[in-house]
Amino acid sequence: MPVKKSAAEAFESIGRLQPGEIVVVEHTSLDPFHLAVLLIMASRGKDMHIAVVDVFDQLHVVRSPLAIMGIDTGLIDDVPVVKFGGMLTTGNVIRRISILDTPTMWQMEYRDALEGIPEPRLVLTLGFEKLITIKPEVPPSTMCRLFMMPSMGTGGEVNVIFVNSDMLTENALEDIRELASRVFRLGLIKNMLTLTVVKSLSLKHYGRVLAVDAVELTDYLGQAKG
Repeated sequence: MPVKKSAAEAFESIGRLQPGEIVVVEHTSLDPFHLAVLLIMASRGKDMHIAVVDVFDQLHVVRSPLAIMGIDTGLIDDVPVVKFGGMLTTGNVIRRISILDTPTMWQMEYRDALEGIPEPRLVLTLGFEKLITIKPEVPPSTMCRLFMMPSMGTGGEVNVIFVNSDMLTENALEDIRELASRVFRLGLIKNMLTLTVVKSLSLKHYGRVLAVDAVELTDYLGQAKG
């Protein structure tokens, strides 16, 4: 049974994520994941420094519908961004990493760029599935360990990774889930934005469904300022 929460309560729930965690949010191509991205940014933006890892302009895919809906995008426009590939400049781009380099070089440059973001920091990774698929010669398990393990247990960092499950094999998804401390599955059911707990640090939370009225959430985010 879904646990219905107000938008304010949803903010509070997201705020309980702990430093050292790797949190995975699975979504499909049809889910309004742009709302979930802004929900997480807005809920932690007051107590953590935020950075975005933007793969192939995925941050632009998040920002555009929010701007069209009239929701303030100040958080996105000002956030430090590390880009993998892509052509657009969305947010405050502090590093561009060439996709022509090796994944090992990607990881080194990525971690070096993050060192410039003060702790405690929240790192949002958008388009992680594209990093996995762009180098088919590199096993998904290797790619996951290169980018997820360095932040595992890091005292000053929470890493939230959005993954489009439509674009990955089940084996690749299992590699990602194995390294995560929490896994949520995003959905939209009868105008309710839902986050189903697939994996958690707390055994009693497995299977729990957090549900927020999508219209209420949109209004709430529209009132929030970046």
